[in-house]
Amino acid sequence: CVTNLEYMRFLKETGYGSLPPSWSFGRYPSERANHPVYNISLSDIGHFISWLNQKTNRKFRLPTEAEWQLAALGAVHEGRIFPWGNRYDDLLLNHGRMVEPNFDDSDGYSRTAPVGSFPAGRSPFGLEDAFGNAWEFTGDFRMDDWRWMQHDGYGQQSAIRNARMEGPGLRVAVRGGSFYFDFRPNPGGEWTAFSPEVRRKSSGFRCAADA
Repeated sequence: CVTNLEYMRFLKETGYGSLPPSWSFGRYPSERANHPVYNISLSDIGHFISWLNQKTNRKFRLPTEAEWQLAALGAVHEGRIFPWGNRYDDLLLNHGRMVEPNFDDSDGYSRTAPVGSFPAGRSPFGLEDAFGNAWEFTGDFRMDDWRWMQHDGYGQQSAIRNARMEGPGLRVAVRGGSFYFDFRPNPGGEWTAFSPEVRRKSSGFRCAADA
């Protein structure tokens, strides 16, 4: 995930005026420099990625949901439910609990954790914090009604080919759960969709780039 420190560099170099609401007086607490930045919108992310591309002369972007799925869980035939395997282990990620107030410090952190704090929970491709810590925006939008979908027919085992939706999407697909998401009753529920303009206390992002 992109950290508070990395996001602060972007703000200082560009003068971008939209600050995460969680920052006090335009700054994050010093001890949270390597925690994922959150309370940012899809528009904020777009500005950050544009700055990053100019700075590095590369073409970063948000991962598609399919890319995120592969990087986090590996190939579909391997059948992983979690990045580390099929058995839940609450010491391998930063998580919450079902009962209010939903915060759980049994993993060492009641809210976000520094990026990379759970190396044993890495995905098969080495992805850190794929589950827990902060929801991650993807580059895909969700549709609320399958009747809006267009596609190119069906492939093997009736799989839809090239599903797509014309026009602007209403909600952005996010993956991975967060620091107050409880995976025990929701092992496959680490996906949802957020409004692109809303800044949430639990959503951050990571960047992808073509090889």
